[in-house]
Amino acid sequence: MLWGRSANRCAMPECRRTLVEDETETDDPSIVGDEAHIVAREEDGPRGHSDLSPEQRDKFDNLVLMCKIHHKVIDDQPKEYTVERLHQIKQDHLDWIDANLNPDKDKQKDEEIYATYVDKVADMADFENWKNWTSDIFGNGQPQIPVERFDKLASLNEYLLSRTWPKRYDKLERAFINFRVVLNDFLTVFSKYREKIGTDDYPIYNTEKIYKRLSNYDESAYQRLSDKFDFHVDLVQDLGCELTRSANYLCDQIRKYLSSSFRMEEGVLLIITGPDMSFKYTTIRLEFASNKFDEIKYPGLKQFMETRHERGHHFGKGVSPDYLPMKFE
Repeated sequence: MLWGRSANRCAMPECRRTLVEDETETDDPSIVGDEAHIVAREEDGPRGHSDLSPEQRDKFDNLVLMCKIHHKVIDDQPKEYTVERLHQIKQDHLDWIDANLNPDKDKQKDEEIYATYVDKVADMADFENWKNWTSDIFGNGQPQIPVERFDKLASLNEYLLSRTWPKRYDKLERAFINFRVVLNDFLTVFSKYREKIGTDDYPIYNTEKIYKRLSNYDESAYQRLSDKFDFHVDLVQDLGCELTRSANYLCDQIRKYLSSSFRMEEGVLLIITGPDMSFKYTTIRLEFASNKFDEIKYPGLKQFMETRHERGHHFGKGVSPDYLPMKFE
C-alpha cells in the first residue's frame, strides 16, 4: 500500500526521486528507498514516545516512503521532523501523486487486495521463522509440528481456498494457488500417522512409529510397518521441501508484481536438516530450477511421488498406493 500509493517515490517534496532502479541483464533491481517510521518502532527511537502499540507502529498510517538519504535526515533531526510534520509531508506527497501522476486507482485497489493476502500468508506460515519451525519436520527422522502451528497452517489452507482473485496478475495468483495445493497435500500426508504428544501447555503432533503397534513381535510384519514408516517420513519431508520451493517462488512473484523490496533483507526461505551420523546440521536453499510454470506447478500427489527425486533436494522416491486417494480432514 505504501509503495503503491507513494508511486515508489520519496515523499520529501524537494526530492521525490524514484526508489527502485530497474533490473539489468545481469543484476536484480536495486532498492534505494526505505519504509520510514513516523513514530519509531522502538520507544527509544526517533519520535518513539507514543501510545501506539508495536503493531500500529508497522501499519500504513505510521509509515512514510523516503529515499535512504532523507530517511537518515528525518531520524537524525526528530525535533525538526516531528510526527505532525511527517504526517503532513506524507499527505502532501499523496495529494501530489493524485494531481500530477494520474495513478490507476483500479490497479492500486487490486494490488492492495493482493498485499492483504501476502500479509496473511507470511504471518500464518511464519515466513519470519520458517527455518526454525520446519526444523522439527526435517530434524530427527520423526516429523513433528506444534498443534498451534498445524492449526494455523490448516486455517491458511482454507483461507487461500476461499479467496476471490482480482485476476490482474495471473502468474502471482497461480503462485498463491500452487502454494496452497502443496500445503494441502503436506497437511494431508502428515496427518496420516499423526499422534498428539507434549503437554497441555505445548501440545505437539508427532509422527507415530507405527511399527510399535505390534503387540507380539513378528519379523515380517515389523519390517513391513517399518518400511511404511520410513516411506511416510520421506514423503512428509519431500512435501516440506516442495512447500519451501513453492513459498520461495511465491516470494519471487510478490517481488516481481507487488513490492520489489519484499523479503530482500531477510532473503529466501531456508531449511535445516540433521543431525546426521556425524552430528552435523545442514542448511539448504530450496528453489525451482526452472522459471517455466508448467515445470514448477505442483503435479498432484501421485505424480509428485513419481517425480520428486527430479524436483531438487529430496529424501525418498517411489509411489505407495496407501496415499491414493487422500483427503485432508
